[in-house]
Amino acid sequence: MVNIIEAVRDFLDADDWHYDYNAEKQIIECGAKVKCKLKNIRLLISFNDKGYTVFARIPISAEEDTMNDVMRYITMANYGLRNGNFELDVRDGELRYKVYTNCADLEELPKRMIQDSIYIPWIMVERYGNGLAALCMGFSTPDEEIKKAEGNGED
Repeated sequence: MVNIIEAVRDFLDADDWHYDYNAEKQIIECGAKVKCKLKNIRLLISFNDKGYTVFARIPISAEEDTMNDVMRYITMANYGLRNGNFELDVRDGELRYKVYTNCADLEELPKRMIQDSIYIPWIMVERYGNGLAALCMGFSTPDEEIKKAEGNGED
């Protein structure tokens, strides 16, 4: 069976990522700049025996008065996604994008699989981040922002 943590760390090292690894918690954490109004995200990679999950933590939160609009927006964004999804913690407004990679029974972890698992959350935050920012600030509507993010808007 493949050593999942070692494979992911080898990929990150080869791709020149700067990260912190907590062996006790089996977590990798690093920052990444995004091309949207959010400016940056925190990537957290959490490992278990059968795979790992990559979380892109978004640096803004949905407040009580914007929560419904943010929920509608991420529901529309999630519809039809093939790999991963946005999540909203309705208790505190935390937003993130998550991708799980199942590595059970693999003898080798392909570089492309690791690359996709790490870059997809980043790309999705870049695509939908301006809408999340606008909605969290109460500046727009979910329908307007989904059109912009998915290329159906005027802008």
